[in-house]
Amino acid sequence: MKIYRMIGEFLGESTYIVGNGSKCLIIDPGVCAERIISFCKEKKCEIAAILLTHAHIDHIYGAAELAKRGYVVYVHKTDASILNGRANLALALGVTMEKIEPYIAFEGDRVSLDIPGFSVEAIFTPGHTAGSVCYYIEGNLFSGDTLFSASYGRTDLPTGDEQDLLCSVCNELFELPDDTKVFAGHSDVAHTSAEECTFDTTIGKERKVNPILELL
Repeated sequence: MKIYRMIGEFLGESTYIVGNGSKCLIIDPGVCAERIISFCKEKKCEIAAILLTHAHIDHIYGAAELAKRGYVVYVHKTDASILNGRANLALALGVTMEKIEPYIAFEGDRVSLDIPGFSVEAIFTPGHTAGSVCYYIEGNLFSGDTLFSASYGRTDLPTGDEQDLLCSVCNELFELPDDTKVFAGHSDVAHTSAEECTFDTTIGKERKVNPILELL
């Protein structure tokens, strides 16, 4: 499995392309759809699905065009209600965005998504938004804006909740194996082209140093 990171145009958000043979998953298409499609064509990789960790504009910007082109978009049911509304923060950033439709809204605390060629577990991690999830794929965790290297997601935006985030990180993510590689939703990397990337941190490290522990 190969993992590529593409840095978006808004807030340094990370779009991940997770390749497995001739197919790939797109996680948080904050970058425009054309960049994603062009990269996948270059790598001769067919898009199997689009996975959204949450419904903020910087993580979903390219999803509307991808959905129009027939690619399947997954989002947790709790965040589906803000996907095409004001709480997605598009207006706050001065961005005009088409509605994302159709999409598949799944629900549950731990959900295995039926995507051929991939073993994907969606872990419900409310806190940054009410419907945030992290995706666990073959020992790799795509944490969106829930968990960062020595940091954690903000909770002062619509539907955010500090206590929920604390419970999500400590009771769900910190229960994963120590060697779980974490790929976070934002990066300090300056490049704009997609590059095969390394992980940001591990669950074992965060269990020792993450400042969210101070909230316990």
